[in-house]
Amino acid sequence: MKTIFTFVLALFTSVIFADSHIIIKQNGEKLEVNYVTTKNNTVFYLLPGFSTVNEISLFAIDKVIDKKTNSVLIDNHKIDVSGKSGYKNVLLLENNQTSGLHQGVDLKTTIHKPKGQTKSDWITEATTRIKKQAAEQSFPFVVITNQTDTKLEAVAYTY
Repeated sequence: MKTIFTFVLALFTSVIFADSHIIIKQNGEKLEVNYVTTKNNTVFYLLPGFSTVNEISLFAIDKVIDKKTNSVLIDNHKIDVSGKSGYKNVLLLENNQTSGLHQGVDLKTTIHKPKGQTKSDWITEATTRIKKQAAEQSFPFVVITNQTDTKLEAVAYTY
């Protein structure tokens, strides 16, 4: 029993104090961490010497590299929202997926209700207008913050 306890304790402390991965953020910043897992577009990691699990949005990360094998575990590329059709590349995120991203501007639009269209069509058109506003200002991410029957509000995010 003592042997098992000692082995588990040694394994746990080596995980805490060893930095086995490098996270390279989209803005070029590098973090030496212990990568834990990725779930729902969020990367979970431990900082060396700490037992608190930290999280960062998968979209804020360029690469996660395993230092031992030098292999790339996660490889993201920046989203290009330039050009006339750049709004098609703007991603709608949930508020909990923005950790590590920088908040930008507030965006607003009204919801038009033409006859013969459904409510989901109105929302889709309003969302497209929000995405176009974000793309015009080079913001690749949008989080819808408020939606009523007459207006749609959002916040734009960048790397």
